[in-house]
Amino acid sequence: MSEKYATGKSVAIKARHTGSQLARQARTPCQMLYLRWLETLRRYADCPAIYCDGKVVTFADLAIAVSLKKRALTPVIARSGSTDFFVDVLRAWRDGQPVIPLERDAPEPVLKSPPPAGTYLVKYTPGASGTPRGIFFNAEQIAADGDRIVEAMSLSAKVPNLSVISLAHSYGFSNIALPLILHGVPLHLAAVPFPRVVEEIFRSHSALTVPAVPSMWRAWHRAGILKNSPVSFAISAGAPLALALENEIFSGAKIKIHNFYGASECGGISLDLTEFPRESGDDVGTPLPGVLISREQSGRLLIRSDSVAIGYDFAREDDRLENGSYLTRDLGNLTNGRIFLTGTIGGSINVAGRKVSPAKVEAALLATGSVLCAKVLGIPSADQERCEEILAEVTLAAGASLTDLKSAVTNSLQAWEIPRHWKCE
Repeated sequence: MSEKYATGKSVAIKARHTGSQLARQARTPCQMLYLRWLETLRRYADCPAIYCDGKVVTFADLAIAVSLKKRALTPVIARSGSTDFFVDVLRAWRDGQPVIPLERDAPEPVLKSPPPAGTYLVKYTPGASGTPRGIFFNAEQIAADGDRIVEAMSLSAKVPNLSVISLAHSYGFSNIALPLILHGVPLHLAAVPFPRVVEEIFRSHSALTVPAVPSMWRAWHRAGILKNSPVSFAISAGAPLALALENEIFSGAKIKIHNFYGASECGGISLDLTEFPRESGDDVGTPLPGVLISREQSGRLLIRSDSVAIGYDFAREDDRLENGSYLTRDLGNLTNGRIFLTGTIGGSINVAGRKVSPAKVEAALLATGSVLCAKVLGIPSADQERCEEILAEVTLAAGASLTDLKSAVTNSLQAWEIPRHWKCE
């Protein structure tokens, strides 16, 4: 460890001396983005960057790992769930390539058009429409989102993030990966969100910022691990946060959960920064710094900011994503400067904060050969924090059984994408 540590210090020293030279040589936005990382490295080289499995990875250790990676000549896949995710992100930006965050076991995406010049992040997501698409971002848009979230949430290099949400999703990438790379905000990487695992992590820190989804907050509350915990700033996004849960945690654990609203196409949008529980479950707070929100005549919310994406790998007729503005598929109102969400016109299914594409599930069902036709839709869950559950309506092929179908579809879908309810004809 001492040899590795010494090497890490040399990397940091080299970055310190060559940073200004690299800045003069930088000709592309991506080089400028990578220079943000070099500045983070210069400031925090010897400090913990990632806590994981009882080990501590410093910022210098990350730099070493990146330096050992071969030059990337094509877009880089970064898979969520380990330290390698951050190494791959940095490798991509070092070499002027886009990074595509994915779940650990997810298949590589098939983009309908290549990323345009200047793209350094591709979010591959079903989004609100329910059909998987790639969303392209340039370096300035990436940095603007990360900077905005750090400012709004007062994130600090002294207080780690608990990394328990998926880094492959916009929420996790913006709230965890970008603060680490651009601002030196460390993180504790949790393999699973189980209460016992999280409770053990709590014992390791005096303060933690915790971005999570409502179902996680409910599980931790029911397990009794939040009272007297080191949670200094609690965030919930991805699915509606029930007022009852918010109030129970506030009264029982003295933790105020801050409702956060964002979209894959533009990153962070608004945040509830009040000190006491909200009075309306539709309340998603006030706009983040530099974000302008207006309501179209249709009731949809229009977002303007410098973190709005370049565009998609393929567009639809009702898309409005251009010139720094994005027309969401969320319906809402603005009252006294606060945003209230009242519905959505999207086609995706929200399963405990994860967006599931009905088209993807239908294709997986048909690919098994066990069904003649399939229709997938979301239905309300009895568990409010889970939001929706997946229903599959199928016509089985001759000789096929539902048991065989369920077994076969597990090979091509993630656990949260598998229908919980089935209707056979």
